[in-house]
Amino acid sequence: MKLLGVFSTAALCMLLGVSMPVHAQDESHPQEENRARPDDKQAQSEDKHTDKDKQEDKKAEQADKRAEQEDKHAEQEDKSARKADRREDQRGGHIPDDRFRAHFGHEHRFRIGRPVIVEGAPRFQYGGYWFAIVEPWPVGWAYNDEVYVDYVDDGYFLFSPVHPGVRISINVVF
Repeated sequence: MKLLGVFSTAALCMLLGVSMPVHAQDESHPQEENRARPDDKQAQSEDKHTDKDKQEDKKAEQADKRAEQEDKHAEQEDKSARKADRREDQRGGHIPDDRFRAHFGHEHRFRIGRPVIVEGAPRFQYGGYWFAIVEPWPVGWAYNDEVYVDYVDDGYFLFSPVHPGVRISINVVF
């Protein structure tokens, strides 16, 4: 019996001795997990960092776009102001009524011919006065078409009988 007890104890020890290393290999070691976690944390930190960078990049792009739009808007306002100033400068004056009736109106037609460019604006002379053409020349109009100057809505306009309903704003230049 003693032999049987020794033998069973030895078998039990052997069984336990063999199963312990196998069990130890299956277990995850906390130290190894801790070693892996800093890399995960670092990767997560890098992901967060890149997300923040992406957000900052988007904000910077939006700010750049806003600045570009503001610059374009300011340029357009500046151009409009310069055009308005040019028109104000060119408005010049008023033709006295007696002279106007004698030389201008529907019954006094003429041909411009070739306009003269002064300070970037086309001008023509008729009836002893210079006129600055304020608006773009309409499509289909020729400089040798018959035209007349009339005073309408507190301003001087160039009309063409060939193109009814179309008028070009002009200013008297002294």
